Amino acid sequence: MTYEAVLLDNDGVLTELPGREALRRAAERTFSAFDLRRPTREEVHALVAGNVERIRQLCREGRVDPGAFCLEAASQAVREQKREFREGVRTLYDDVSVLWSLDRSLGLVSNNQHEAVTFVVEHFGLEERFDAVYGCPFTPEGLRRMKPDPYYLDRAIADLGTRDAVYVGDSAVDVEAADRAGIDSVLIARGADAPECTPTHRIESLGELPALV
Repeated sequence: MTYEAVLLDNDGVLTELPGREALRRAAERTFSAFDLRRPTREEVHALVAGNVERIRQLCREGRVDPGAFCLEAASQAVREQKREFREGVRTLYDDVSVLWSLDRSLGLVSNNQHEAVTFVVEHFGLEERFDAVYGCPFTPEGLRRMKPDPYYLDRAIADLGTRDAVYVGDSAVDVEAADRAGIDSVLIARGADAPECTPTHRIESLGELPALV
């Protein structure tokens, strides 16, 4: 089977996942900015996952404006991610080089923040390879549009001008988002236990993509 366009997730597909310590530091600085106590592990996870209801609850308990809290959390998370990339703590997977051999339109759609995603594209010189790039704004409204909501996938598909597309992700959420967008999916499992889901295709490396698309 061939596709006219290939869309990819970022974290876990193009780039290594953010470090736990980086995410913890970002969460702690966010809480500190509003004179809140040190966040628990569960609260750090809620921030990273964009759990809107839990974030609203935290803001109610701390008497903090949710919009201001999300803005600070976004700023701190992007700051930490940029630091990781600049210091070489985090980078692209080696098999990303295969994208240059694909004669297809490419799009990048991530639940990570748009500023973080565009930084990756610019930092690693991928601007010429991607025709559509979407991250998810870390705002109450933006978080509601995180995958599995297909909102940003649909926007990227529209930008690429074809629904004959496939989405490459590393989680069940990515597969569900592709299903809801009405396109095929590729689950990449990089040596880890594969999540419970039913993608159209399964691969262990981006190097297997040319044979699929």
